[in-house]
Amino acid sequence: MPLQTKRIVILGGGFGGMYAALYLDRTVARDPGVQVTLIDPQNFALFTPMLHEVASGTLDPSSIVVPTRQALRRVEYLEAEATGIDFATRTVKIVYGVEGRTSAIPFDQLLIAAGSQTRFPPGLRRYSLGMKTIYDALILRNWLIGMLERAEIEDDPEQRRALLTFVVAGGGFSGVETVGAINDFLHDVVPRYRRVSREPLSLALVSPGEYLLPEFDRELGRYTEARLREAGIDVRLGTKVAGFDGRLVSLHDEKDSRSLLPVLSARTLIWTAGITPSPLIESLPFPKDRGRIVVTETMALPGQEGVWACGDCAAIPDETGKFYPTTAQHAIRQGTQVGRNIAAALRANAEKVRPFRYKMLGQLAAIGHRRGVASILGLRFSGFFAWFLWRGAYLIKLPTLSKKLRVALEWMLDLCFERDTVQLLTIQSVRSGRLEELLDSSIESNPQLKVG
Repeated sequence: MPLQTKRIVILGGGFGGMYAALYLDRTVARDPGVQVTLIDPQNFALFTPMLHEVASGTLDPSSIVVPTRQALRRVEYLEAEATGIDFATRTVKIVYGVEGRTSAIPFDQLLIAAGSQTRFPPGLRRYSLGMKTIYDALILRNWLIGMLERAEIEDDPEQRRALLTFVVAGGGFSGVETVGAINDFLHDVVPRYRRVSREPLSLALVSPGEYLLPEFDRELGRYTEARLREAGIDVRLGTKVAGFDGRLVSLHDEKDSRSLLPVLSARTLIWTAGITPSPLIESLPFPKDRGRIVVTETMALPGQEGVWACGDCAAIPDETGKFYPTTAQHAIRQGTQVGRNIAAALRANAEKVRPFRYKMLGQLAAIGHRRGVASILGLRFSGFFAWFLWRGAYLIKLPTLSKKLRVALEWMLDLCFERDTVQLLTIQSVRSGRLEELLDSSIESNPQLKVG
């Protein structure tokens, strides 16, 4: 590789990293003297706003993921995990492959867009299900079907009730959309289970807030609560999950953590309450705000020339000095803007390095049963029209024409046909595929791969 080649390295292929890569792919990556490299453990970008529709069986997982190598024509992609950054030598340490091999990737310009992960309180991770990745959605759908299958066989009435009780923790977008979607799914497929169909399903949404969807105003939050209750969901506000051992969900009052509430007998807890930085971000010795790296308005890391950060892992100040929220619509625009800034810095065009400025036009959420809530340009919408807006807006935002057509077709088919109850992932299927043996053998030869 020629010495004069300028190397731009992007850590993370989420919304921020991918949209930065897309901008650079169209611009400076055309220059033979510039090499742009995107590093991420997954070779696809996930469209997270539709994740709950995968969990509910409405959409196929492949419909909401975009293959990285197809999206980027000139940007190099490496399927690896960044585990450390050496700012003195300006290299990124990566780990790749089942064997856990390591390598160092040099950079002249570095974009940190490592995103975030679900924040599980101590003691909850072992038995709880998440709802942040495509794997979470796949596991959740198969888990729900598995609970129905087990309940169909179970003779003990108490055990059967526990199997048919599902608790979702978190009253934000993810929690509300998840509980609404799985409630629709379960009620759609339960009639196919002769014994289970005679038992009442029990779904509970636990939130510490005074109203649901705090991203909206109180009125839409109250509307959401009323519609979920109308659908048979037990909404518990001002309440937190204190513990879960795989059998009992312990609750306490948000205002008095010592005040324990009656426990819920359940086999399923879906945790959507909060995010935390990735291990890479935690390892970096820079000022942080709630775990996010504090950067300038241009998304540059203070004191580190040629280093930038955007997305969930970055605390980016707005005009008032407050930090922008961690939403997909912000990350998309941050990625494009930081791509412009990196290109300008690479060309020593300092006046083109500009601060990130964005004001949301609105927000939308699906709450189940073909209902939604929306706030657009100060106007509030609810019910079927808001749900229709949600689908239309996100269909437009979905990357690539092929994915738009896939999703539109699947939505139409969902209106015409029943959802299936195929359970692809079971303990037996994992064992028969020798996944456990392969993982165990890899860990034996590479102890650093062991987690949890």
